[in-house]
Amino acid sequence: MLLLSTFLFLNLLLIPQSDTLAVSENIELAREQFSKNPAEGLKFAIKALDLALQSNNKKFIGKASNTLGSAYYFLGNSDSAEAYQSKALEIQLEINDPEGLGRSYANLGTIYSEKGLHDKAIQYFLKAEKKFLDINYLLGLSKTYNSLGILFYSTKDFTNAARYYTNGLKIARELKDETLYYSIATNLANTLGYQHKTREALFMYLSAYNIAKRQNNFSDLTTICNSICQQYLVLENILAAKKYNAEARELISKYELSNYFKIAAFGNYGILLKNDGKTKEAIVYLDSALTYAKESGDLSKQIDLHLEISRPLLKEKRYNEAMENIYAASELKDSLYTLNLEDKLAEVNAVHNTEKKDQEISLLNSQKRNQKKVNILLILIVVVSLISLIIAIYSYFRKRKTNELISAQKQEVEAKNLIIERKQKEIIDSIKYAQRIQNAHLPKETYITKNLDRLKKDL
Repeated sequence: MLLLSTFLFLNLLLIPQSDTLAVSENIELAREQFSKNPAEGLKFAIKALDLALQSNNKKFIGKASNTLGSAYYFLGNSDSAEAYQSKALEIQLEINDPEGLGRSYANLGTIYSEKGLHDKAIQYFLKAEKKFLDINYLLGLSKTYNSLGILFYSTKDFTNAARYYTNGLKIARELKDETLYYSIATNLANTLGYQHKTREALFMYLSAYNIAKRQNNFSDLTTICNSICQQYLVLENILAAKKYNAEARELISKYELSNYFKIAAFGNYGILLKNDGKTKEAIVYLDSALTYAKESGDLSKQIDLHLEISRPLLKEKRYNEAMENIYAASELKDSLYTLNLEDKLAEVNAVHNTEKKDQEISLLNSQKRNQKKVNILLILIVVVSLISLIIAIYSYFRKRKTNELISAQKQEVEAKNLIIERKQKEIIDSIKYAQRIQNAHLPKETYITKNLDRLKKDL
């Protein structure tokens, strides 16, 4: 019996552990597939959630919901991603899972960032930061700082962007995470460049350059070479600028990189040729860069290249072409301003719609909670009513039994009283009968008195 109890107890312990282990394995498999094969990652995420629901372990249900939300995000389904991340967040708030909360806040921040809801995204990343600080989860904290930096950079708040990038870079260095360090260093360099902190930006670009070179990441290395070239052009260090521009063009040719990389490489080369007085060649390369910029639809780069190409054209006394490029740059600036304005209006509308949606969700959740309270109250009323009914029925039958018992006892007493009365009557009758017999045999009292008086006289 003892062995059987021990076996059953161990089974109770081992079965949940087996389930949760399977959930963890499928979560890891899903995360491995997100960037490689999102559809395959979705399969593992769905399996992880099914297993978590079977185990009825809320912590793992939250983790699996979070993973499924990420799977949908990588598939480009932001609405489903938001729904599952919100579900994960709801569970993690209920059980107070700090790491899970941090992940869900960060993932929701990423989703809102993709939707252009920058203010809302920042709020969620700040919540994630707080949770990661509470548990000292450095990797999550570093990634959150990088995301906050990107958001502030996109809203042209370069001061806050640089601050968060610097915080994230410090942690990435501490963790010795080279890939993360590279990502944040590049972002920080871009921000410092916009702040006209050229030397600081150049230092960060060179740090990123060394990492990209070690990792043989040729596309990123080309981008970094172009950025370093631009910083050296600002510092008027033409020799260094030429060196990194030549490396960028060599990488583009050797690895047959897309035309996107040629925009900066050919544009920088055109500027270098112009500085060398080779205006005709400069025009050719700048015009090629402009063509690639048009293909990519990058209005900002098109504006810069139109202005750059107008300079060697003026030197070549091709005034009409120069004016056409200046005029084109001016028109593009107006178009870019209009697009930015439309984006801003769209963002405002999206924020309004999201806030409205959040209010509706909040109202639905409130109604849900109220309905739950009503249901609990109704259940309590039913339970209390059932208990009262059971007590009443029990009392009725108990009272009825008691009354029956009392009635039976009363009848028994009455029967006994009748017997006693009858016996008493019989005894009295017997006594009276005996008395009559006795009286019949004994002399009368007058006789006895008369004889007593006579005897007294004789004496």
